[in-house]
Amino acid sequence: MRLSNLRRMAAACAAIGAIGAIGTLGTGPMAMAQAPVPVYPAPPVIAVPAAPASPEAADIAHCLCLHQAVDALGAQMSGGRQSYDQSLAELSRLDAQLERERAGMDVNNPASVAHFRQLLQERDALYRRSSGPIVTDLSSVVSRYNDRVNEYNARCADKPRNPVLVTSVQATLTCPPP
Repeated sequence: MRLSNLRRMAAACAAIGAIGAIGTLGTGPMAMAQAPVPVYPAPPVIAVPAAPASPEAADIAHCLCLHQAVDALGAQMSGGRQSYDQSLAELSRLDAQLERERAGMDVNNPASVAHFRQLLQERDALYRRSSGPIVTDLSSVVSRYNDRVNEYNARCADKPRNPVLVTSVQATLTCPPP
């Protein structure tokens, strides 16, 4: 008997719910007013400290940052090498022009001698730049690049990594500048 009472109450509740739903749409004969839903304040946010990163995650982050540094330094090295190569090409062009000017120069013509001296000064200034700051900058970048590559190879190359952990670390990776 208790089971039948429960079934009847469940059926009555379902009928009331159906009538209430129909009534709220305004399509049924008995439109029922609804009480506003009470608004409760949000529960206070409790700061939970993040779980400390595992040593493997920290190692993966370090390796990913090293890889980024190697890529960035490689691009800098490539740019520096291109600048150096351009200065050497310009120096070679000026050397060839000086040789042509020297071969056809009239030493008794002051304008010809002045033009030759001007070309020689340009060549000397370019030589100082190509053997000074350009080489120093390129050497510095090459040295930093080699250091990073050696560190990456010693610490990270050919080490099996958990791909799920690598993806997780990559999603939140923040690296210092190279």
